[in-house]
Amino acid sequence: MTTTNLAILAFLGAALVGLIIAWYWARTLRERYEAESRAHGAAVRLELSPGHGASLRGLTSEPILLKQADDGVRVQIDDRPMLPLAAFLAGDASSALREAAARSAQQFGQRWTVLLTVHADESVTVQRLA
Repeated sequence: MTTTNLAILAFLGAALVGLIIAWYWARTLRERYEAESRAHGAAVRLELSPGHGASLRGLTSEPILLKQADDGVRVQIDDRPMLPLAAFLAGDASSALREAAARSAQQFGQRWTVLLTVHADESVTVQRLA
């Protein structure tokens, strides 16, 4: 064999090893991504204090968007813009939103975006979006 053939074989061998490493890395990333996406889609039932479901139902019949980020919890109701949770100063709805945010933080950690749905029987479920 000539040195040119040996150089080509060495290059092909190195390329094959590189492809195997890239394939393994991509497979690992895909498994991680799929595990996260499975966790995002599930609806979880929240146990809120009695009467808080009715308070949330009094705000809107539509789902409520809650988002926990570095600047705190933000709330979007219907088509209105997102407001900080602190904008809801007093009342049962404020305490119900705070409790729902606290329970969501227990369930999903420090950063999350959830869709809060109040059902006809005043039970509350959250679906993690991000």
